[in-house]
Amino acid sequence: MKVFEGLAGRIYDMPKVRNILINPLVRNDMGRLHPGEDVDKLCKEYYVGKLVKSLIIILAGFALAVLLSWRASGERKIDGNELRREGVLGEAQTVTVETVIEGHREQFEVELSQEQMTEEEAEVCFEEFRGRLPELIVGDNQSVEEVVSDLQLLENFEGYPFWVEWRSDTPDCISSSGVVVPGDCEKEVMLRAIVSYGEQEWEELVAVRVPAEVLTPEQRQRRELENQLVITQENTRTEGSWILPDKWGDKTIQWQRVVEDNSIFLWIAAPIVAIVVYFLGDKDLHQEIKKRQEKMRHSYPDIVHKLALYLGAGMTLQGAFGKIAAEYEEGRARGQPYNPAYEEMLYTWREMKSGVPESNAYERFGLRTGLQEYIRLGTLMAQNLKKGSSSLLERLQEEADRALAVRIQSGRKLGEEASTKLLVPMVMMLGIVMVMVMLPAFNSMGL
Repeated sequence: MKVFEGLAGRIYDMPKVRNILINPLVRNDMGRLHPGEDVDKLCKEYYVGKLVKSLIIILAGFALAVLLSWRASGERKIDGNELRREGVLGEAQTVTVETVIEGHREQFEVELSQEQMTEEEAEVCFEEFRGRLPELIVGDNQSVEEVVSDLQLLENFEGYPFWVEWRSDTPDCISSSGVVVPGDCEKEVMLRAIVSYGEQEWEELVAVRVPAEVLTPEQRQRRELENQLVITQENTRTEGSWILPDKWGDKTIQWQRVVEDNSIFLWIAAPIVAIVVYFLGDKDLHQEIKKRQEKMRHSYPDIVHKLALYLGAGMTLQGAFGKIAAEYEEGRARGQPYNPAYEEMLYTWREMKSGVPESNAYERFGLRTGLQEYIRLGTLMAQNLKKGSSSLLERLQEEADRALAVRIQSGRKLGEEASTKLLVPMVMMLGIVMVMVMLPAFNSMGL
């Protein structure tokens, strides 16, 4: 992560790149969300974090993309217009090829069969195959003279291009698929192999001997475990869970589920995801700013009303402004909820106490909020100090009445939007009610 953070920091420090990546509104949003803090530092931390996520996604995606591209380029190339067949032991495959003639492209889907042996070569290969057939089918047994576990009666054997069909003269002892069922006595079983290759066909008989059942330690262990599983399941059918056996003799048993792993790797979408993650990251920030402005807009009538009330009681503008800020600060100490509008007032009050001119503080108060109402209020208070005006109280009362009317109108608008959003679920509920009413009526009519 330190490597990615360092690289992201260097990218951010490039002026040209920074002009492309940075959204100018983010700086304003950061200043509004964190008044009084170092905005440049906050912006750098914010963008470096987004760049780190994007770089990780791009690196992982491109690594996989290079691997797949290298693999595809190797499969795409045809040297000397020569399509290499699979060997005698290979399989036929469908290949899509493309030709370009004077700029015109055409695609063809062709069936590429495997290489075929001549009849003489097939005879020679079969003679070798029939000689090795007993050892090919023996499986885990020592030999076909003593078969105690399942045989490998396959349709195809590795190293040979033949198709084999098996038949047993004693299927209750050895099935045509090679399943061995030992009995209480020794048995001789004759297996017939019908071997075919193209138009050629041969038959071969293999005699095997199945002795009386003698279990190996592994077979005995498996059979005993199977019996324990059956017993424990039968004993716990009436219970909410099945406790698997944890002991076999003096050995401890540990069980685990066999789960199919369906992991999926995405490569080409990595740059897209990185870009989306980077640029949509600002959306949450803007949503936070929007919610903050809504809260401030909702608090505006109360603030103006309090200012008018304190001014009407004989307080100075600075005293009224400071009293509102101080009351909010005391309320916060007692657990009062956070309010961004009053936070801005508190920040402005601290600026005035630290030596910022009162008129400048009021103007900056309005500009920091970014809302027309507060900008108008800040300008009104600043002009009152610069030019002097005896009508400030009346104008504040008018502003309070106007802000209250706007809030009422906004509430009505939100109510109308909510009713529109409820229209779809209401229609769905109406459909359900109609079905509940109509279904019994149709049933009573025998429809």
